[in-house]
Amino acid sequence: MPFNIWPDSVTRDYDALKSLDGDGHRHVPETPRHGLLTLLSYPRQRYSHRRQVSLSRLRTRKAFCSASAILLFTIVGYLLLSLPIPSIREPPSQTKPTSDPQDEFTTVPLGKSTARFNREFFWWEQFPTLHGFFRGHNSIVPLNEYLPEQQHVQEESLHSNSTSTTVPPLTQVRLPLTDTFQPCYLDEQREILPPPISAYQGLPQGFPAPLLGSQDELGFEPVCYDRVNRFASYGYGFTKAQGGLGIELKGDNAGLNSVLGRDFTKVQWNDAQQRCLSTNRHNLTSRTAFVIRTWHSYQYTEHDILMLRAIVSELALSSGGQYTVHFLIHVQDESLPIWTSQTVYDQVLRESLPPEFHGMGTLWSVPQMMTVYPPPFPDSIVNFSGGEIYEAYRSLHFPFQHFATNHPEYDYFWHWEMDIRVTGHYQQLLHQIATWADEQPQHLAWERASRFFVPSLFNNSYAEYAQAVAEDVRSSGKDPISGPQLAQETLLDVPEQAASHSSDGITDLITFDPLFDPSKSRWAFRDDITGYHVEKNGDNRPPTRAALITASRLSRRLLVLMHNETYLNKHTMFPEMYPASIALHYGLKAVYAPLPVYFDRDWPADHANEIFNNAPVGSEGQDAGMDHGNGFFHGPGGSVFGPGEHVFRGSTYYSNAMFAGYLWRRWLGRENRNGEIAWELGKGGGRMCLPMMILHPIKSE
Repeated sequence: MPFNIWPDSVTRDYDALKSLDGDGHRHVPETPRHGLLTLLSYPRQRYSHRRQVSLSRLRTRKAFCSASAILLFTIVGYLLLSLPIPSIREPPSQTKPTSDPQDEFTTVPLGKSTARFNREFFWWEQFPTLHGFFRGHNSIVPLNEYLPEQQHVQEESLHSNSTSTTVPPLTQVRLPLTDTFQPCYLDEQREILPPPISAYQGLPQGFPAPLLGSQDELGFEPVCYDRVNRFASYGYGFTKAQGGLGIELKGDNAGLNSVLGRDFTKVQWNDAQQRCLSTNRHNLTSRTAFVIRTWHSYQYTEHDILMLRAIVSELALSSGGQYTVHFLIHVQDESLPIWTSQTVYDQVLRESLPPEFHGMGTLWSVPQMMTVYPPPFPDSIVNFSGGEIYEAYRSLHFPFQHFATNHPEYDYFWHWEMDIRVTGHYQQLLHQIATWADEQPQHLAWERASRFFVPSLFNNSYAEYAQAVAEDVRSSGKDPISGPQLAQETLLDVPEQAASHSSDGITDLITFDPLFDPSKSRWAFRDDITGYHVEKNGDNRPPTRAALITASRLSRRLLVLMHNETYLNKHTMFPEMYPASIALHYGLKAVYAPLPVYFDRDWPADHANEIFNNAPVGSEGQDAGMDHGNGFFHGPGGSVFGPGEHVFRGSTYYSNAMFAGYLWRRWLGRENRNGEIAWELGKGGGRMCLPMMILHPIKSE
């Protein structure tokens, strides 16, 4: 089945991403290859649904397109590549490529781009596309038989059971419950339990391995989830008359009739989570707030409601009250007198959430933040965005840290976004990530967290990776980061917090992307630092760290420190930099959890390390003339976070990850005018089955 690179569904995501700035932010076991330079000639045939970019094929199509209607259709598919792609801010030393007709079908050297299809075309777009994501549940094999597509699984093996009608048995997802856990119910009569979630043991044969991060390292169950057994019990596929969401399902939906439907429109989720907490409060040693950021005029879709039902059910209820879900709602209409009239406040709050989630929200506004953190603030080093200090774009953390000071009942706070989607069970996801983070030693934690974990370079062993980091630190002759990084007399008192069960103390910050040094990057907001008396020549600039995308878990003491630093010292930074920098200043424990991130193309692991981790360029790259310019990926200021962020477009998690939306819609069984439903019902071997994934951003469903 034909597949157009950046199909309609992806360009819809692009339309939603056009409002981002140039850096893409809203406020916003490898096997031996013939060599890095054989970009298009891996010894592997692909007959799956997704077309591979091939130079020889392109020449043939160019020569004979007028003689074949089929090939003409293919050419039309490629014309979709003329759709615009978000512009990338380039370093000053670079000039934009000029169009050259002779260059249209030549290999783009590693690290380079060219003008092609009326846009900037990057070298990584030539890497072979991966097809195994879209194989159905009839292709599932046990883990001891599974091989990822990158290990050159032969096409015959990939399709050997694609026409099978045998689907492996389902198993209920295991949850980390204590012996004293008391079940929680959706209704006051204690008759309706939260729906159990089932998954398949194993993975579709040839399902690609993540390029970055690891399922195994974080302890996720070796299972995969399909749309019916994951979401039908929350109303997906049921009519509104049945209490469902009214979303019509197409394609392979076998088993839907066996799912027990419930009328969720009569469920009051806040009442349910409060009853659950009351039942289990005596068993809880620590509580966590799961805070979802939204705004008062947000239009909740059926898919949003589906996601929110799963979040409350699987976090608040399945955990026995360990988690409580909150909505932190930005009132963007500052003319609404929500702080002078309780009636207006209550009305706006009611209108800001779907009825089944009433009672779970807290409003905030910019005028309120101006009273919590009164002006004036000193000038920033560089206000790149040009916005006011109180705008959500620059100070998203203000309402979050204020929320924490008003909720001392929580030890930890997850910060979540409405455009994040999770394929697996939420409680298992967060429990495994937090458990893994607590087990990490604080010694060399900052150094380990400073780069992406590329598993295939370390035999899929994080322990080997950690050892390599330790050796790098020793050989550098530099002291590792340990303890507070500012003078003690400049620091405030660290608030008290209940001790962690971890032998290494409280984990104050967990992120899904590396904690990099912004001062050594070309990230646009690296100097949005306020109140630290930095000289014009850069003297007195505080040490900083940042993790892009604000989804993260913060300890109560970190958020209170952020609040106190802002209130007492007029200190603040760009939202993705402030939490990590405060943790660095005070010597707190911060961890980058190696979230598995998948890519739609087969990146050579060594080359990925060069690009994503600013590793030294190997001989093959040097022979190809690989040179990103001073501070692009290599040399002083080298970092993937900045002008080079286009490399994330084919990934499942980043601010500009276009592949995330396409993969999510395919998994949901959505038709994107590429024959996806026919593929699923035929050669695809049934509906897709994905392992635990976090997908971001999802702009349309």
